[in-house]
Amino acid sequence: MILNALLTFVLVVSFSIDAKPWRLCHEDKEYPPYISSNYQASGLLVDILEHAASSSNIELYFTALPWKRCQQAVKDGIYDGLFAMIKTPKRTKQFAFPMTQQHYINTADYVILYKRNSFLHRAELAGKLFSKQGEFNVNYYKKIKEFGLQAPAGYVVEQYIKQHNIAANSDYDLSLGIHQVAIGRLDGYIVEKRIGLAQVEALNQQNHVISSQGVLKRTYWYVPFNRDFYNNNKEDVARFWHHIQLSREQILAHN
Repeated sequence: MILNALLTFVLVVSFSIDAKPWRLCHEDKEYPPYISSNYQASGLLVDILEHAASSSNIELYFTALPWKRCQQAVKDGIYDGLFAMIKTPKRTKQFAFPMTQQHYINTADYVILYKRNSFLHRAELAGKLFSKQGEFNVNYYKKIKEFGLQAPAGYVVEQYIKQHNIAANSDYDLSLGIHQVAIGRLDGYIVEKRIGLAQVEALNQQNHVISSQGVLKRTYWYVPFNRDFYNNNKEDVARFWHHIQLSREQILAHN
């Protein structure tokens, strides 16, 4: 018994020493409370991943890049995986996603940040901006559209507004987008609710910019991997995804 336990310990230690860290890429933006890139990655998503990695006997290495470059670098195999990403049919051909829906890292509600007392604010209060089923009324918005809507580059919600021809002519990151909304030069900015409101507060614009009560898109964020990396590490990745679910339930329960 003692000999078997000792051999098991030696094998685990040897694996830990020889195994290479998994290289995960994330967007190089400050999106509290989920991610911060100042010197070292931190935030709720990083806490979940590090907890899951520890439970899976895996070491992680984080790199921050512009979101589109991050995606391409993972497809090219420069990095092993990325976070946090919405699952779409197109992306499932490019990356390896969990087959089990519960293995997401976080739920995400994408709302519209608009100016207080603006025409969008009044339209929502009148029950016209979102249907009774909670769906965004694209046709109604097109009738009242002034400058258009914007969202972070490379996001699924950016594709949505472009497909429906309701995007603004200029691209803005979150901070500049909030500023444009506040001065009345952008109808609204679509972003995950907690991220958006945290940035509104950081910019001291909470008296001018507010969130829609309606949700334009409710979805899940995942941690997908390079397809070749996944095929070579299927059991380890599956175990890691499972521990992401457990870690998420534990960490987010207290936040």
